[in-house]
Amino acid sequence: MIVYVIRHGKAHDSSESGLDRDRPLRKKGHKQSEAIGKFLKNSEQTPEIVVASPYLRARETAGAIWDALEQEPQIDDRLSADRSLSDMLDVVIDLQGADSVAIVSHNPNCARLVSLLTHGLSAIPGGHRTGEVAVIEVTGTSFVGEGELITKYRLES
Repeated sequence: MIVYVIRHGKAHDSSESGLDRDRPLRKKGHKQSEAIGKFLKNSEQTPEIVVASPYLRARETAGAIWDALEQEPQIDDRLSADRSLSDMLDVVIDLQGADSVAIVSHNPNCARLVSLLTHGLSAIPGGHRTGEVAVIEVTGTSFVGEGELITKYRLES
């Protein structure tokens, strides 16, 4: 199974409502999202399912991906910024019937999930920048430590 772990694009520091969940993408974040959509559409294994956090910046990022892949929006509260790493892992496990999936979420859980899948429970998370995709091939059914990081992608300018 290929798992694309995507951190939302670059977002504004605040929102009109004052709530973190309502922070929109900046212009750069929209460009990153469009580039991610193109990257995934041209990938060897295009994600069959793309699931996003309900937070605005993640939905906006996923929107460009859903458009590029001609998919219907799928939201999962377990990918919210205030949820746990185990919630995020549960989303991936629930999708294990697919050959390729993508999740759009937030740090620190994106970085933690990449480390958990590739190195197991004792791993120290690396970085996962805004607008970055980690492509992981998972070969086992327990997922933890059973993945290999294939590549990372991010629009740099």
